[in-house]
Amino acid sequence: MTGFQLRRLQITGPQVSPAEISFGRGLNVISGASDTGKSYLVETLDFMLGGGTSPRQLPESKGYDTAWLSIAASDGRLFELKRALQGGDFELTGGVADNAAPARTLACRHSARDDENISSFLLSLVGLAHKQVRKNAENELQNLSFRNLAHLVVVDEESIIKKSSPLFSGESTQKTTQASVFKLLLTGLDDSALVMAKRTAVAKAEIEGQVAVLDEILVEYERELASSSEDPADLPAQMERLDDALAESERSLTRERDALEALERERTAAWRHQEEILTRQAEIGGLLERFALLDQHYVSDSKRLEAVSEAGYFFLALDAGRCPLCGAPAGEHRGDGVSPDGDIKALRAGCDRERSKILQLRTELAETVGALHAEYSALDDDLSKTRIAFRRADGLVRGSLAPALATTRAQHSALSEKRASVREAVRLLARIADLRRKREEATTVLEGRDRKKEERPGLPASSLKSFGEAVEGLLEAWHFPHEKPVHFDERSQDLVLGPRRRGEQGKGLRALTHAAFTIGLQETCLSLSLPSVGFVLLDSPLVTFRQADLGEAGLDSKTQMEVKQAFYRDLASRVVNSQVIIIENEDPEEALRPKIISHIFTKQSNQGRSGFFPISATLSNQSR
Repeated sequence: MTGFQLRRLQITGPQVSPAEISFGRGLNVISGASDTGKSYLVETLDFMLGGGTSPRQLPESKGYDTAWLSIAASDGRLFELKRALQGGDFELTGGVADNAAPARTLACRHSARDDENISSFLLSLVGLAHKQVRKNAENELQNLSFRNLAHLVVVDEESIIKKSSPLFSGESTQKTTQASVFKLLLTGLDDSALVMAKRTAVAKAEIEGQVAVLDEILVEYERELASSSEDPADLPAQMERLDDALAESERSLTRERDALEALERERTAAWRHQEEILTRQAEIGGLLERFALLDQHYVSDSKRLEAVSEAGYFFLALDAGRCPLCGAPAGEHRGDGVSPDGDIKALRAGCDRERSKILQLRTELAETVGALHAEYSALDDDLSKTRIAFRRADGLVRGSLAPALATTRAQHSALSEKRASVREAVRLLARIADLRRKREEATTVLEGRDRKKEERPGLPASSLKSFGEAVEGLLEAWHFPHEKPVHFDERSQDLVLGPRRRGEQGKGLRALTHAAFTIGLQETCLSLSLPSVGFVLLDSPLVTFRQADLGEAGLDSKTQMEVKQAFYRDLASRVVNSQVIIIENEDPEEALRPKIISHIFTKQSNQGRSGFFPISATLSNQSR
């Protein structure tokens, strides 16, 4: 892996607080209101990557005179670039473990004779140092400069909505060079092997090679199409039928799922009620057992009291005599605290009272036991009804609704798989038509008709295929309203979406397809293990996206603005090892912010971060 990523931008001045912002690996989003310094950030970053134009002066930027940019190479080395905001050369530090290497001066202009310049330094990190690219139709060559790449990775808010191809910066004299740079990025091969004047035989051989490659790809695609469809002409109509069948299947699936869920709730409620009844019956059984023991205690106590009472009665009937121990008469015998007759009558009366109390308690206990038996019997009836309801619901769930739902799900899955297969066949059919058109164009040139002065080798079909698929994958993930297939047209040097060129779309659609072009190019280079800059910066890819663009695309209003959040969600999960920096007015949804690096400029001094410039510096500048 080659390239580098941005880590921190800082601007300083002798009497102002530093203004700085940090970046990291993955998706970085800088969002917020206008006039918070977002565009100034883009201009300064481009300036620190070798741009010749200093960032514009703002009221907030007064007092700042130096910019610092920290970058991380793919091999882990850290560098810091320093440059005066008025322009001039760079000072470079870092790049070694102990960070003790002396500072180097890098010239601001590219030079093929001396590598001590910012362009050669950045190209060495990217892995494209000392490459040559085609300059004009006569195959004149020039040394690659990092500025030839800059407009492909740093896209400002004006460039992102332009009608011309994202490949071109807008300078007409640079079109040939910029097309060659694109080829270099997609193939890894520069133009150093080109000669100034091609011979006709060489040009013919190149075109014949293109035709041969196209023939090979066509044979492969046609074989693949034949294996996936018996009647390619019926594919569009088959796609419509499958869409209708899937919609009806989805409705059936929803109805059956709702019915099953309702019945499962009913079954669960019956089961829970049954468990509650059984639990209560167990409680009642335990109470009845304890109450039976209690009644036995009552009976035993009553019998003991009755025995004591009868014994006292017989005791009173005995004749009085002398004490067998001391011989004293019964009437004169005294014991501590005991009456002469032992108060037997009081004892019998007490026993009778206690027996009456026990009788009352047994009566109340019998009433309680009767109530519990009645409740147990009622619970038995309720349990019987609940079990019937459970068995009925369980039988319906197991016997009809669950199997029916499983069958409908299987049918829905089969329809989805079939539609995916047909969709791929439709896409393949469109690619075959496009390849046949290219082959016809190449054959026309080969036969000498419509021959142009500028002859150059085209891009390999495999590279274009990878690039087109990367762009289409991004647009699909963003729920972008577009026609298919998506491919790069070498004649116009631009993307084509279905029958329309990218430049024929509205502003909002152009901005998003420009973003897909830029990010797709980086993804293609990474997937093909080709040199890549390592980061992209996009200014306002979403701000011009409006509902009017949906109407222009011929879609109904139900294709909503979810495109914007789908854009953020996809990049948050997609961009892992590389770096994408988005400058935008609208904030990403709050749930995504922990997964990305988010800077929100509020334009409010008492709420979060107001903007790129610190409040203290802004107030100081305004007071001057």
